[in-house]
Amino acid sequence: MKKIVIHTGFHPEVKREYNGEHIWTVVKRRGETAFNDYQTGITSDVKSRMYKVENNTWIKDMGDDKYVTDWNAEERWGRVEEIELDEAGNQVSAKDLGFMILRVDRANGIL
Repeated sequence: MKKIVIHTGFHPEVKREYNGEHIWTVVKRRGETAFNDYQTGITSDVKSRMYKVENNTWIKDMGDDKYVTDWNAEERWGRVEEIELDEAGNQVSAKDLGFMILRVDRANGIL
């Protein structure tokens, strides 16, 4: 059985379910390079992985499954993965599908 899972460390107490939202595929990666904070203009020595998705947005990996747009930390993203489970419910394989933007919908319990 295959299942789509959303990884996000922003609200670990809420299990985010996939409901058919658009998944932006990764078209380019930058790994373990220093980055600039565009809001403050400060260059940091902190290493970060960056992912460019198909709409030309760069997504920054902040660690602990926290992903933000490189120019705006308020725009949060989740990493989407397709996992395959065996009959016992154990994970057999996993495939990264891309990222989806996380939206706040408090009426439905989505943070």
